[in-house]
Amino acid sequence: MRGAEADDPHAQLVRPFLDRKQPLKPLSPDSYALGAGSAVRAYAMTGGRSHVSVHLEFETMLQATADGREALTAVRFERADILRQCQNDPQSVAELSARLHVPIGVVRVVASDLIAEGYLKAFYPSANVADDVLLITKLIAGVRAL
Repeated sequence: MRGAEADDPHAQLVRPFLDRKQPLKPLSPDSYALGAGSAVRAYAMTGGRSHVSVHLEFETMLQATADGREALTAVRFERADILRQCQNDPQSVAELSARLHVPIGVVRVVASDLIAEGYLKAFYPSANVADDVLLITKLIAGVRAL
């Protein structure tokens, strides 16, 4: 069988991740921090949940509440990381995902839990940008500044 795989040029296309010339090596702890083991880790971070109690868009801004700042010492792991990031300035769901190197779905689930517990406050984007007077005013000022 091994000889047949070596003769077949399509064998590498079927399983390109297998490098038959090098032995398998264990992953270093640093590679987990970069997301190499993220499938199992993401499942553990959300408790296996993918549905949220509070719907969050990518651009939804999140800010820690006073209760959230007080609870920062009591919460752990990703919950604490999200609260720490949102403690001074509002952060979007997408920004949190990028800064924490965590899948956006995980940020949505964990942030949704924090909102339900009163630790985070969500600022939702305007449903209709044409109705957002503040945004239009800032755009006009920015264009005039050019």
